[in-house]
Amino acid sequence: MKVRFTFACILAALACRTAMASASWAELVEQSVQTHSATAPTGRENWHAFSPDGIGMPMVMYGVYSARQSIHMLAYVLTYRPLLQALAQRARDGVAVSVVVDYKENIANDRDGYIRRGLAYLAKSGATVCANDQFKMLHDKTIILDGRHVQTGSINYTQAGAQTNSEDAVIEWNDLAGAAAFEQHFQSRLATCRPI
Repeated sequence: MKVRFTFACILAALACRTAMASASWAELVEQSVQTHSATAPTGRENWHAFSPDGIGMPMVMYGVYSARQSIHMLAYVLTYRPLLQALAQRARDGVAVSVVVDYKENIANDRDGYIRRGLAYLAKSGATVCANDQFKMLHDKTIILDGRHVQTGSINYTQAGAQTNSEDAVIEWNDLAGAAAFEQHFQSRLATCRPI
């Protein structure tokens, strides 16, 4: 009986600690929406969020705001204007921003030029922007931040991904092995990319 009680207490303490950690970083994410600034955690952490009934896109934006050296993005589609603006600002601030998008979805199917205008805006800020047509679909939704953090998940970098689709997003902070694997994948897609 005593062992069960002790085990239950340990589980309850761990659940409270996890809830407090989630609440703590969720507050940081909410603040970053207003300040447009963020700081990456110093230790190994896993943050996860959802859309539309959560803070999925704000968490993605937190990751972008936290970058100090580099942002390497693979995007099936990139139309979410606040994210484009955040990426452009990071590029103007001296962060090396490189974005690879799917050619068919962002260029070939962009009948009114809306997507290309957004990508051109990003390129004018100093970011490297190109489109990959080597696959039926470049369906990645991944950002490697400073070569050490990885944001991934189902979330599309669009208004629908932020506000209406059921999406998930994860940031693996200080995951050096994971970041190295995603960086290698990013570089392979960048190598077969063409400028927009």
